[in-house]
Amino acid sequence: MSQANNQWGIELNGPEEDQKVWQMLLKPPFDPFVEEVQKEGGNYLALRSCAFDSLTTAAQVHEAGKRLFSTLNVAMSKNADTDPVTDGAVIEFVANSLPRKHHFAEGLEYSTMRARFGIVTLTTTDAQGNVIDPPQVPSWAQQWMRAAALESEIGSALGYLEGKPGWVELYKAYEALRDMPNGGLSKSDIKRFTQTANAGERHHPNDKTKPHKRPMELWEARTFITKWVSAAIDDILAKNPM
Repeated sequence: MSQANNQWGIELNGPEEDQKVWQMLLKPPFDPFVEEVQKEGGNYLALRSCAFDSLTTAAQVHEAGKRLFSTLNVAMSKNADTDPVTDGAVIEFVANSLPRKHHFAEGLEYSTMRARFGIVTLTTTDAQGNVIDPPQVPSWAQQWMRAAALESEIGSALGYLEGKPGWVELYKAYEALRDMPNGGLSKSDIKRFTQTANAGERHHPNDKTKPHKRPMELWEARTFITKWVSAAIDDILAKNPM
């Protein structure tokens, strides 16, 4: 268990519903976590992380935050079906004063909203009807982030899976994962993936590699690599219990 102990945070930008999911699934005392920051005129949410502990400037936090949000968006999309939440202003928490915002200019991105079902929460009560607080456990998204911190190749693979990865990104993720447990994926499926990726222009032109007789579709390849990274995460977490 690790919790940020520093003066930094990063404001969440993105659809309000997705920000609420981040707040629900990324809770202290586990890392990273989302904190609600009070402000006149309306509160906002900020991501806190021990990844910022050694940083001394807002610019350093901004750069570290871009990498953190990239990996975290993959973990959240795979575990909670969220759309991307982007990093906003760097928040500097100052003793006996209101938090300061440090803004950094970035290219504007436009996104579309989509409908989704909400996350179901269960409440447990005792015989008298009193609500029983559930035990504190990290969410799956926090577990994935912990695995990425424990094994850099898992972090690399997750980075390549951001958004809707193509064959180039999927093959790079495969290269990061190929020496890790894959959850029982068959050798024939692995060959089908690599042969499809290396044929034609899907990964890089290669006259030595013939197209597979049953090429893997892109959506299949995304599912295939997601299963592999999930198995690798389960393995590293099992070897490093909290």
